[in-house]
Amino acid sequence: MRRPWLSTLVVVMAAGAWASSARAQDLAAAEALFREGRELMQKGDLAAGCAKLAESQRLDPSSGTLLNLASCHEQQGKLATAWAEYLAAARLAQTQGRPERVEEAKRRAGLIEPKLSYLTVRSAQPVEGQELRRGGVVITPGSRLPTDPGSHQIVVSAPGYQTVTLEVKIGTPSDEQVLEVPPLVKAEQPPKAGSTAAPPAASGAARLSGAGASSPPQLDEGGASWWPYAIGGTGVVLTGVGAAFGVMALGSYADAEDACPKRTACSPSAMELRSRADVRANIANVGLGLGLVGVGVGAYLLLTSEPSAAPSSAARRRAAPGGWARYEVLPLLERTSAGVGVQGAF
Repeated sequence: MRRPWLSTLVVVMAAGAWASSARAQDLAAAEALFREGRELMQKGDLAAGCAKLAESQRLDPSSGTLLNLASCHEQQGKLATAWAEYLAAARLAQTQGRPERVEEAKRRAGLIEPKLSYLTVRSAQPVEGQELRRGGVVITPGSRLPTDPGSHQIVVSAPGYQTVTLEVKIGTPSDEQVLEVPPLVKAEQPPKAGSTAAPPAASGAARLSGAGASSPPQLDEGGASWWPYAIGGTGVVLTGVGAAFGVMALGSYADAEDACPKRTACSPSAMELRSRADVRANIANVGLGLGLVGVGVGAYLLLTSEPSAAPSSAARRRAAPGGWARYEVLPLLERTSAGVGVQGAF
């Protein structure tokens, strides 16, 4: 007897395994990138160091990583970027319960704010639908925008008008530039099409239909016997991932305890160690929980499933009313909805 709910359970278990494995790889890569970025900064290679820290922050957002990234950009002279990142680090540290980082981030942002350079873009004759973009980001005309030193391009566009690209150079520190957008010129109207072109012929693969088209393979009833092994195997993988992160969490807790035994007035590095230990412990809990469930469900299905006595495809042939032999067509497993998924405490 088929069990339609097993297909959904397989998808859920597989999604849990994939999410845990992918998250584990992201955390490992983020840690490695963070260390490489710090080393490059100390060696004076700011461009490569900032790139490493930015990627580490993308994989595993952390107020500590963001503070280091802001410091790197500040040393590069990108004061506007660093100022924004310091403020973002303060907000992130607030949500993470790190008051000492909140104060440090705000302090550093306050130190560089008087040195910021600004750009104001004005449009004396704006047209309907006009849009200004700086670095691909839409900006509002008349806004006084903190801007990094260097050359910047402003792209001005509007429906029915020629697109204009303007360039402005920003100095440092405390530079103030105002860019005036000239009146836009209307674009030439394209010629009217005399006739509608025939659509291109469909490719050979697209023309296949009816009896000539290949159809997806049908799942045989006898294939249900692999489900217990699939679910149990997924559970074993998840259990292994959870156990590995459990060991990593214990090591991180031990390092944090060595760095700050009394857990009072701890340094930012000690707090960072404890935070990473908490994340790894959460992943371990999710992985072990899902893994044990998968192993248990797989064992239950293996013990309670009927003996493999599924008729062969030849035995399932039945005589049609007209005397022609036919195969019984079995339905495909139902597609799981897009809402099915596993949420982990990452």
